[in-house]
Amino acid sequence: MYFEAWRVATRNQYVLDQAYLNVYERIGMQEQEVVCLHCDPSLSPDAEHERYKRGPHNHMYIAGLPFDSAHTALQGPDLGPVLRSTDTLHDALAWGVEMIRDEILVLVQGEN
Repeated sequence: MYFEAWRVATRNQYVLDQAYLNVYERIGMQEQEVVCLHCDPSLSPDAEHERYKRGPHNHMYIAGLPFDSAHTALQGPDLGPVLRSTDTLHDALAWGVEMIRDEILVLVQGEN
């Protein structure tokens, strides 16, 4: 599941507030969220955990409490290049999607 939340900044400008990719594993009729790749690029710089949350980061929900709420940042401490434009943010998110495909989905598919 993927969604984005945008808000109007000015009459001709929109700001991306959230971009979320949630990956679920289905076993029979049950679904379990495995991983969530997301970012909150317009989060206030003084918000809690903003240095991990503004750029692309993962939550490993399948790990269970308390690990499922950890923000595992993918871009390191310098978010400037990532948040410079929607193109650079898209590239960073695409890299995260490739990582999930190559490192997580391969493992989940191997179990079935």
